[in-house]
Amino acid sequence: MTEAIGLRSAAIRDGIRRLEGSGTRTFVDPDPLVWEQTEGCRVRDADGTWYLDLYAGFAVATVGYCHPRVTEAIARQAALMTHCPSAFPSAARLELYGRLVESAPPGLDRVLPAITGAMANETAIQLARAATGRTEVISFSGAYLGRSLGVVGYAGKHLYHQRLGTRPDAHFLPYPDPYRSPWAGGRDPGVAALALLEELLGDPAAGVGPPACVVVEPVQGNGGAVVPPDGFLAGLRRLCDDSGTLLVFDEVQCGFGRTGRMWACDHEGVVPDLMTVGKGIGGGLPFAAVLGHEQVTSTWAPDTITSTFLTNVLSAAAACAAIDVVRDEGLVERSARLGEHALARLRRELLGRPHVGDVRGRGLFLAIELVRDGDDPDPDATAHAVRELRRRCVLVGRGGRFGNVLKLSPPLVIGEDELDEGLAAVVEVLA
Repeated sequence: MTEAIGLRSAAIRDGIRRLEGSGTRTFVDPDPLVWEQTEGCRVRDADGTWYLDLYAGFAVATVGYCHPRVTEAIARQAALMTHCPSAFPSAARLELYGRLVESAPPGLDRVLPAITGAMANETAIQLARAATGRTEVISFSGAYLGRSLGVVGYAGKHLYHQRLGTRPDAHFLPYPDPYRSPWAGGRDPGVAALALLEELLGDPAAGVGPPACVVVEPVQGNGGAVVPPDGFLAGLRRLCDDSGTLLVFDEVQCGFGRTGRMWACDHEGVVPDLMTVGKGIGGGLPFAAVLGHEQVTSTWAPDTITSTFLTNVLSAAAACAAIDVVRDEGLVERSARLGEHALARLRRELLGRPHVGDVRGRGLFLAIELVRDGDDPDPDATAHAVRELRRRCVLVGRGGRFGNVLKLSPPLVIGEDELDEGLAAVVEVLA
């Protein structure tokens, strides 16, 4: 155990404070962990202390940190070519597109590259507008599609808009949270949310024109690993088909094996018109993409979207290796098996305690919602739990609409003993 406060870490933090402008996320915590080395599911700080990472660096280290196959692929590509402008084809790009289409839900056979998840979501929504000739967008409360100016308007938290001086750019419906949906009036929140959408789409006086798309996370990430009721995604598909609206799934955080299926939408067998992927699929390097049907993805003329590093070959090599690792090591199935074990243990040992409102998740995408006085959100207790777990050398995430949710999204390669070690720490702190 350690306080994780050392001289080298302090010097690095102080140096960054002197040189970095305000606005980044670095010092939300006044004493952030200073990363120096990563390996598997562990992180070493600048003072030599190792931590068990149950958050995978914001759900990025899906195949673990510095996986040998990913590292080898990066080194091999770096020795051959590190940069190919996105205006020119490369074999690395072709190989990656093939891997993506092979792993995608059926019918999503075209790729538009991006660098970040935010960029992929921005591309998908702009493409939906171009393909339909419509401008309106339907999003959901609690949604998080990124923080860039082009996509922050679709986020559910008004704080994100205020800080950047932007306005919401979507019509928002409540996301059907099985635990916290008082607006549903006791009805199944999935059925209630679909009824609201159907009314909005069918009422000519609703104040909303025919939408270009409905954009939704099949499992909400920053909203607190919220799993919607069964049938919700299928209902969205039906309503979108009936109204000529494109359905866009954001699988940047919940996809790529995280929920125990290759894609979270696979749990219902629902295929969207466009799907965004990112985070873990890059193997630790920045890569994201939009996957879609040919009819939609052939809308734009060449040179409509571009960025110099859009198809970086190092990222392509890392992503190809990461996709191969997930397939060859059976990490999707492993996520389902370990996630079932973890969820059962957390529910068994935590549910019923007065400060634990809900324990939920799918695969290795889990959440514990902390409350006080019944079901009032308790962000203070959540922040304390995150700090206490760090003191015990365990890293977890924090999310939820009220900041009262502990998020667990460990690397899918985590050892069973390591997972139990981390769960024991979580249970001990919350108990």
